Amino acid sequence: MKEALLIFAVMVILLGLTAYRYRRQLATMLHIWRMFQSLRKGSPQQKEQIRSEPASKGGLVNCVNCRSWVPKSGSIKLGPGTVYCSAECLEKASMPHH
Repeated sequence: MKEALLIFAVMVILLGLTAYRYRRQLATMLHIWRMFQSLRKGSPQQKEQIRSEPASKGGLVNCVNCRSWVPKSGSIKLGPGTVYCSAECLEKASMPHH
């Protein structure tokens, strides 16, 4: 029984010394672990924002000016095949180029 207790004490001491030696690396790994956990869970504000936004209907369309993809319901259509993502993008496209 004394031998088992002595072996256990030596292992605890070695583990403690190892943890002390690599404390910075362990702290960094713990920080990264917590960061991934918080990203996976997400904040309550992000979850509420996702729930409050309705799903876009009608798919995506490509803006003829900036080439970004936007929901069809939020786009500005000027004719067949002429779609802008926003009023600002429409204004930029209508300005003459120098």
